[in-house]
Amino acid sequence: MDIELLLLIISALLVGFIIGRFSYSNRHSKSQKLSNINSCSDSYIQGLNYLLANKSDKAIQLFVDLIKIDSDTIETHLALGNLFRTKGEVDRAIKIHQNLIAKPNLDKNQRVMTLTELAEDYLKAGLLDRAENLFKELVQINPRDVSAQRKLLELFSIEKSWKEALVVAQILHKQGEPDCLLIVTHCYCEIAEQYLAQGNLREARESLKKAIKIDVNCIRATLLLIDVQLKNNELSVATRLLKQLLKSTPQMVGLFLKPAREIYLKSGSVDQYQRFLISQYEKTPVTRVALELLESYQSSDNHELLVSFLHQAMEKSSSLELYDFAFKYFKTRPQKINEVWTELASHFNEINFKRVAYICNVCGYESQAMHWNCPSCKTWSSFKPL
Repeated sequence: MDIELLLLIISALLVGFIIGRFSYSNRHSKSQKLSNINSCSDSYIQGLNYLLANKSDKAIQLFVDLIKIDSDTIETHLALGNLFRTKGEVDRAIKIHQNLIAKPNLDKNQRVMTLTELAEDYLKAGLLDRAENLFKELVQINPRDVSAQRKLLELFSIEKSWKEALVVAQILHKQGEPDCLLIVTHCYCEIAEQYLAQGNLREARESLKKAIKIDVNCIRATLLLIDVQLKNNELSVATRLLKQLLKSTPQMVGLFLKPAREIYLKSGSVDQYQRFLISQYEKTPVTRVALELLESYQSSDNHELLVSFLHQAMEKSSSLELYDFAFKYFKTRPQKINEVWTELASHFNEINFKRVAYICNVCGYESQAMHWNCPSCKTWSSFKPL
């Protein structure tokens, strides 16, 4: 553990201890005060000895035993529990916070702070049900507790309880949280996916309509709605939605290939699908579209068109995925490998030329050559090989 952090915590513990002891001693005789101070000194020195001997666990436990739990030392105990949780000793953090929450004299703020820390302990320990119950209790105490609502949203997402997550996201949106409308949209999509998995197309469609009502350009909701229409054999509606996506976000065409393939193949037109891919590649020459077209040519045994388009695609792009396809394709046609070998060799030379061999571990400056003094941050001996 970082020694500075430990010293800060020990300082906080000592302050809490002194406050607690003086509060306690004010209610006792002078002889009792002297006895308490002497006990404090001996125990504190023993704690420091543990600390200097690198026995931090024993030191912390001693200070835990020293500090009397009262209204003046609650925050000190909370900080100590937080320290244990940060160290990964969640069981000890839970024990401290459970002991605190059992105290009948906590005021409302102290109870809220302790519940919050205990809920974080449970979350860190993977005790999701217990964490959920405590965050729900915190929300009941203060419905505008955004932090607790956020934690509930996180928990429901982990548990894939999307209907519950939707409710919380809607509450946070009404409270003015700026990103929660987007979360609401994705909750509707998650709910729709669950309905799709169950084969409940009607409920899936209703959830997706709600998502699109919030965001008419929601790509995810539109893709899922296309899936619903295809399952209902409503090709015309699916085609219209696909065209809508291609028009609004052509740069995302890679995501649209699966539904496009299904639309065209359901209509029994491989040629039309290939023409569609050619058209899309001319508009947006991305590797995913090129590979889709090459695979379609290969499936339909259009080898001349495949080789011709492969040359064209490799001239436009230096994608390793294209060259991987070329190697696998020509592996079964070794007599044809010379047709692309020059381009392959040129491509790999280009990769080698652009290769980063060394990086500065201070500022991240990249270089092919070794520099003893970084050209960017001027640090000496900071370059390491990748």
